[in-house]
Amino acid sequence: MPKFIIKTGKYQGKTLKLPERDVTLGREPDCDIRVPDPDVSRKHCQLSTREGTLYVTDLQSRNGTYVNDQVIEAETPLKPGDLLRVGPMMFELAGPKKSIQKPSNLSPDQSAPLSDDDISTWLSEESQEEEPGKSIGDTTIISGSQLPRTEPPPPKEKKEFQSIAEEAAEIIRRHWAQVASQKQEKQ
Repeated sequence: MPKFIIKTGKYQGKTLKLPERDVTLGREPDCDIRVPDPDVSRKHCQLSTREGTLYVTDLQSRNGTYVNDQVIEAETPLKPGDLLRVGPMMFELAGPKKSIQKPSNLSPDQSAPLSDDDISTWLSEESQEEEPGKSIGDTTIISGSQLPRTEPPPPKEKKEFQSIAEEAAEIIRRHWAQVASQKQEKQ
């Protein structure tokens, strides 16, 4: 069962266990992990586990989903130690990281200095884990979502523009379409 360590906010250091199914992260109340922040889209990203690997897929969010500070555009596998950023929230995938073999010819006094990862592993306690269904402030895990499972939409194809002016016109058109839809939502 994958676990995330919350890296930012009021509950920094807490551990969240993910349920054994697809998990939606977003701002809407029916999301499995809810982050009520305007920088987070209603349905921001989806987490899925297959063959022991956790994958994240951006659900065409407005501000993007980031893994290790790189925006993702397709389903992306996560490894222990990877950082997932959704809006202001940052989560680290917990688990054993690749270990580095120390040379066996060193005496105990010559061993390599401890890394931050070593220290954080010692400090993380199982008692800090949060179970699905519990709210921990700005993040909630709902274990029994009644929504049917759906496939994420296919990634958008990037449009090829003939000129910078054509690309600018498209950006302006999308901006005004977004402004109009926000006005309709307020009404």
